[in-house]
Amino acid sequence: MRFIAHRVGRQHQATIDRVHAAVDAAVDIVEREIRGCVGPLEVAVSNTSDMWRMVVDAHRPMFGRQNARLWQRHEGHAFGTTTITPGGVLVVINAQTCRGRGIEIDKTLLHELTHAVQFNRPGARALIMRSLANNYGITPMTEAEAKAANRQVDAEEREAERMERHHRLLAQSIA
Repeated sequence: MRFIAHRVGRQHQATIDRVHAAVDAAVDIVEREIRGCVGPLEVAVSNTSDMWRMVVDAHRPMFGRQNARLWQRHEGHAFGTTTITPGGVLVVINAQTCRGRGIEIDKTLLHELTHAVQFNRPGARALIMRSLANNYGITPMTEAEAKAANRQVDAEEREAERMERHHRLLAQSIA
C-alpha cells in the first residue's frame, strides 16, 4: 500500500495522521467482515478540488485525456472517493470535509475501503471500465446496461454504508 498526502497544508495534519494511523486496521476490518481483498492500493489525503483531479489523473492512462469537469458535480461535501487505477485502486480522503471529525475519518476509511474490495471482485473491474468509458463519452452503454450498472452501484453503496458501523471497532484497534 502506498500512502500520499497530496497538496494539503498543516491545518490538515491531524487528518493525515489519523488516516495514516488507521488505514491498516481499517483494511483488516473490511477484509475480514466482507471476506475480500483490497488488492493493490493507494490511499491519499487531499483537499476537495484536488481530490477530483486525482481521480481524473488516475483514469488518464486508461482513457486518455479527460475533462475534469465531469467530476466537479461531486465536489460538494464528499468525505472521500474510490476509483480504479491501471495498477489497482485509489482511495482519496477529503481533508477539508473530514477536518476535525475523527469519527467521520474512520467511517470514510471503512466506506471507501469497502469499495476497494468490491472493485476487486470477479467482473467488477470490467464493469467499472465500461461505466467510466460511458461517463467519459468514449463508448456509450445501452439503457439496459446503464440501469444494470446503476443497480450494482446502488447495492455496493449500501454495503459500504453498512461497513461504517464498525467505526468504533476501528477506533479501539488504533487507540
